[in-house]
Amino acid sequence: MVASGLAVIAVAAIAFLARPSGPKGAALAAREDAMELLGARIAKLCPDCQVLVLSNPFAKKSGVLDAKNQFERAGIRGLRKGLGKQTAVTVVFPEIRAEYVANPRSAVIPSDSRTPLSFLMQPASVDQLAEAHPECRVIVSLIGLPVGTDRLKVWGEKDPRCFALLLPDLRVLGPRANTMEAFQRGKLLAVAVEDSHSSAPLIVTKDNVAEVLIRQPRALGF
Repeated sequence: MVASGLAVIAVAAIAFLARPSGPKGAALAAREDAMELLGARIAKLCPDCQVLVLSNPFAKKSGVLDAKNQFERAGIRGLRKGLGKQTAVTVVFPEIRAEYVANPRSAVIPSDSRTPLSFLMQPASVDQLAEAHPECRVIVSLIGLPVGTDRLKVWGEKDPRCFALLLPDLRVLGPRANTMEAFQRGKLLAVAVEDSHSSAPLIVTKDNVAEVLIRQPRALGF
């Protein structure tokens, strides 16, 4: 009984320590809220779908209190809430480009990009992960789209799967017209961004992407 009580106290202590306060806690809460809204929109647009989540490979081996790990968990937790318990969620980790692993200084990452992993991900690994989980109709990325997305098999018109994104840098797709086209053909299902006017989460779909690109293009990375 004493050992059991100590175990409960230990678990509670870890949970408390893993819940940061202050600016970091607010950022984690905002991430969870945005992903919950995104999950709810996915559930509405693709009911009963299974979801594949592209998560930060650098968080895979980090400790429970590591910031990368905490932000990934917050995003996935919010997504699950929004999707509902009936939706299956599979979390995977894309590979990092071999040249970056060999020489981290070789990476050229725009200083204003919100998704630096877009420039470090191995694009082929996204195709491989999608092929390994063909039951997942929606691919949700917490780390953006990789440079070279337009060459992915899963990005092609004949592939039935679509993407949902958190705070992406859609400049990796090229001109703004490419982003419009991706939404209109259904390859981009929904994107969670921060409204530049209210700082509240904003879900972008094919219905409002044109307005967002005109009024607050920076929300999509432009």
